[in-house]
Amino acid sequence: MKPRVVVVSRRFLRKNKWVNWVSEAHVSLIMSEGLQPVIVPIPEEAERHLTGYAERMAGLLMVEGGDIDPRYYKGDSPPTELDELDELKDNYEFRFCRRALKRGVPILGICRGIQLLNVIQGGTLHADVMREKNSTLRHVDMENYDGYRHPVRVLEGTPLHDWYGLDELDVNSYHHQGIKKVAKRLEPMAYSLDGLVEAVFTPSHPFQVGLQFHPERMLPAYTGNRRVYDAFAKAVKAYHRRAHRSGSRASRAKKRKRRSR
Repeated sequence: MKPRVVVVSRRFLRKNKWVNWVSEAHVSLIMSEGLQPVIVPIPEEAERHLTGYAERMAGLLMVEGGDIDPRYYKGDSPPTELDELDELKDNYEFRFCRRALKRGVPILGICRGIQLLNVIQGGTLHADVMREKNSTLRHVDMENYDGYRHPVRVLEGTPLHDWYGLDELDVNSYHHQGIKKVAKRLEPMAYSLDGLVEAVFTPSHPFQVGLQFHPERMLPAYTGNRRVYDAFAKAVKAYHRRAHRSGSRASRAKKRKRRSR
């Protein structure tokens, strides 16, 4: 059985009906790495099935979605208009992420995913990056949504620098919230010109990486974009092998115990 990577979908109203979706770019990359994407839907009925989804989770991919509810990070930000909130997506992703952190399951957080990874470990967010930082740097450009890029400075000695081999990248940017206070367990890997943290990792974790930009949406631009997923897949497969060996040993121990009775 292929290693399973859990991805929680996002939802929006279309003609007064809820629609769940995950970008095909993520799904295609996961499958091309020899992994099995497991997409978790967000209706309330799914909550009773979350344990089943999590039991054989060998990797967690947290991707785009609406704003994270400020109550999760006790934000001290000034009142601001938030983008769409999704209480169920928050709830489900927090539960999967806690389990992944506890068990050492590899985690890749992209866009909203880096923000959740930061919040769940004690960090905080800017509810509105450009307003709170009074930044002239745009972090989203609605008139040039997919074409907009801005530079980020990559720190040497980090996995991001190893993957890209560059000190500076021009990255896409689609976000409203952003990291304010970095969680103690996370270390920055890149900054935008206005000082916003654009990438993080945890040295002590097998694979815990957060990127504010979307490598899957600019694959041809840098070979490092693909290397991000290669590294994630390598960690997922290693975890899967360890879990399989552990499960096999536990199964054999149970059989021996039954025979000895």
